[in-house]
Amino acid sequence: MTRKRRTREETRALLHDAALRVVLARSNGDRSASTNPLAGIRITDALEEVNRYLREHDPNATEMTTGAVYNIWPSQEDFQAAMLDFVMVSSGLPQIERVRAALAEGLAEGLDWRELVARCFGVDFDVSFEEPSMFLMIGVSALASPQRVAESNEEGNRAYMAETGRILRRIIRHGGRRMAPGRSMEDLVWAIEAIEVGYLIRRRTNPEVTARTARGRTVVQDAIIGLVEQFTVEAR
Repeated sequence: MTRKRRTREETRALLHDAALRVVLARSNGDRSASTNPLAGIRITDALEEVNRYLREHDPNATEMTTGAVYNIWPSQEDFQAAMLDFVMVSSGLPQIERVRAALAEGLAEGLDWRELVARCFGVDFDVSFEEPSMFLMIGVSALASPQRVAESNEEGNRAYMAETGRILRRIIRHGGRRMAPGRSMEDLVWAIEAIEVGYLIRRRTNPEVTARTARGRTVVQDAIIGLVEQFTVEAR
């Protein structure tokens, strides 16, 4: 029986996922260490990982060839640029449906705005920590060219601002509040991102810091509630 050939998009997806597995293994210390593992990954690393994965899941699977890879990315530079774009997009809105669900459940339960913030952004913080590409995005943003990062992150930023802003507007409206004079929704979204990124880094190295609770809330939840309170006022 003739085997179905992989499409270009299927090949690209296999390589993206394989490259991400290699990078994560290196950044977690499972393989050769690197201060910037994304910069150190080669096309051949991704190809080897794809074929290892294929053999593991189907001993009869057709191995991917070097030609198939270079048909998508003619050079190592093209591959690196594509990986940067992939990491930025995939880390933008990790499991946003879980945050939306938390908001819907909280509204149905009649929670006040502070409890809604705590619930929604508690979930958001957890799913961000669980997203494999999140720490790569944080690291690459600090190390790569600012202009290149801005270009790669443009799509992700738009989606993040739209989705997070939509959730916050619903919470703020539910709480009978509005943005404070001189403050915009964009200001609030980026302030929350700054808090979450700082605590994500801290959780990776010192998890006990973000695990601290008081009155049933974590330090992360209280910090974000404080931001929302400072950036908004009661609607009159």
